[in-house]
Order: sequence, then C-alpha cells, then structure tokens
Amino acid sequence: MNSSKCVLNINLDIIAQNYKTLQTLCPQAEVGAAVKTNCYGLGVKDISPTLIKHGCCHFFVANCEEGLFLRNIIGSSANIYILNGFFREEANILIEYNLIPVLFNLEQILLWQQCSTRLNKRLKCIININTGMYRLGMSDADFYKFVSMDIKELDILYLMSHLASSEEKDNISNQIQLNKFNAQTSLLPHIKKTFANSGGIFLGSDYQFDLVRPGAALYGINLELSNKHSKYLQNPLELHAPIIHLNELGVGESVGYNSTYTNTSNKSCRIATIPIGFADGFCRSLSNKGATYINGIKAPVIGLVSMDSTIIDVSSVPKKDLFLGQKVEIIGNNSKLSHISSNANTNEYEILTRLGTRFKRVYI
Repeated sequence: MNSSKCVLNINLDIIAQNYKTLQTLCPQAEVGAAVKTNCYGLGVKDISPTLIKHGCCHFFVANCEEGLFLRNIIGSSANIYILNGFFREEANILIEYNLIPVLFNLEQILLWQQCSTRLNKRLKCIININTGMYRLGMSDADFYKFVSMDIKELDILYLMSHLASSEEKDNISNQIQLNKFNAQTSLLPHIKKTFANSGGIFLGSDYQFDLVRPGAALYGINLELSNKHSKYLQNPLELHAPIIHLNELGVGESVGYNSTYTNTSNKSCRIATIPIGFADGFCRSLSNKGATYINGIKAPVIGLVSMDSTIIDVSSVPKKDLFLGQKVEIIGNNSKLSHISSNANTNEYEILTRLGTRFKRVYI
C-alpha cells in the first residue's frame, strides 16, 4: 500500500556485522556500544537487544532517564553507564536500577562515596579524566587529589577519557592525549582503562586498552575515515521518501518560499514534491544544494526546504520512472551521510540524530 510517509530502513544484521568487525579489530579489548540519544536516533529498543545477542555487555547513555529506559529493555544482562554523571536527586534511581555513573568531579565522587557508606556496599562507577577535550573529565588538580583519597568504598571499573580529534588520524592531539592518559592512569595501575571511541579504535592498539566505546562506527557514520579498516564497515540505513506531487516549472518561473530558485534554462523542467522537510531533520541548509536520487539518477533539491516538504528537479529521470509513490532516496548507496552533511555544512552525527519521528522505521 502506498503511503505519504517516509520510510527509514535499519538493517540490524549490518549493525551486528559492524559490531563483530570492531571486535576483530580490538582483540585485546572488550567492545561496548554508545547508544545515547536513542541509538543516535535509530531506535535503542530494537538495536540494543541485537547488540546483546552478539556479545555486547557495556552500554553508554547520556543521562539517568536514558539509562532507566534502556534497563527496562535489556533487563539485568549488561552494564549501563551514565556519561553525564548524576545529581543527588538521581542517586537512588541509579542504585535501584544498577546504573553506573561516570564521575568527573570531586563533588560527584564524594556524593557517590556517601551513598556507598550509607548502604555499606561498594558502588560501581567510572572515573572520567580530562586529557584535552575539556568537555567532561576531572581537572589535573582534582585528579591528583582523587588519587590521594581513600576510595576503597568505590568499585571503580574503569578510568576513562575521551579523544577530541580521533577522526583526524594524523592530528598530533591524539598522541598528546594518549601520553597524558598513560601518565595519569599509571598512578592507579590496578584499575582498567577505556579511552577509544569509534575513531580511536582505528588509531591502533595503543588506544584500545581494556574497553572501547564505539557509536558512530556501528551506525554508518564516518565510514570514509582514511584508514584501511573502514572499508569493512557498512551503512545500515536507507531513507526513502515517496513522490506526492509532480509538476512542470516553466521558463522564468520560480519555486518554493521566497522564490530562491528560478528556471533560467530555455525549456520547462519537471519537478517533484516529496514529504520531508526541516521538521524531519532534512536541513534547511540543503536548500538549492542538496541531492536525492531516483533509481540511481540524481535529482537535485531546488528552492528552500520547507517544514514538511522539499521540491526536487527530476528532469533527468526517465518519465516512466516518475509517478506518485515512486521512492526517492534520501540516504542510501548514492546519497551517503558524508555527502549530505557536507552539503548541509554540518557533521554526520547531527544529520543522523535529527532524523524525524514521523518516519516509518522498519527493522530488517
């Protein structure tokens, strides 16, 4: 049955294969998964059980709410880490649902210690150290204070830091951060370490330590990293929109809000309207420079992207392939996330996490 809804196909087998590929690249480390922001917008309810089935037992989410939602999906079968730490009001929820906070300042550490003392139980946590990202992570001064503290009440599973430029393989900051991480963690040599995100995995075994935390590499982001391994990772996504209207744009006529595109050719052009707009995450910055595809043939975006719809030039597409309900590729083999993000002057993470809730999501 034809529908005016866009369809986002998410291939769980490919996500599983990407996970297994990363396992082979990290033979000495466990492979976790960043599933924050609803698995980067793709659906944690369906993806997390797939990852568990293939051996994943470490999941990273942003906050307590995400952690609670995930715990209700996967049960007690895996560790769930809360990257943004916690506030006092959330402590009891973390304890009740066995959610493990990532602690990045002395205030949080002291609060978690108090909870441990009150319960007479060593509570699990990760300690995040700043090595150059300056987003989260203990300062040098606080870390050295922490090292001198009596922390026997805490069950510290990992010392952690986060790479700022891991997607840039030759960026010197990667080595600088690694050196600092090695120096700091050497003060607590008995505690395991986690350092590498997706890009960090491809920097080599020196960055992998005991646990790696891929997100992007699982979901088809940055598949074109300049390294020999990225070719083994696959894109698990296809997003299609149906044609809902066909029209002719005459010579000298303009299309869309504010008439930003005018047909300056010497003949009319064939145009089509598809039901995807900036409310669905199809960026307004793609106006007059984005591209879609019909059966592998490019159909450029013309005019301003509207809230709920976009107009494309289908003049190059054979007439037999132009009909109401015809599938238009938004993301796929021809329209890659990297191309879309480049045209939109943003990154692939933003494109993926903004994909709208109005799409019909199909898991295959």
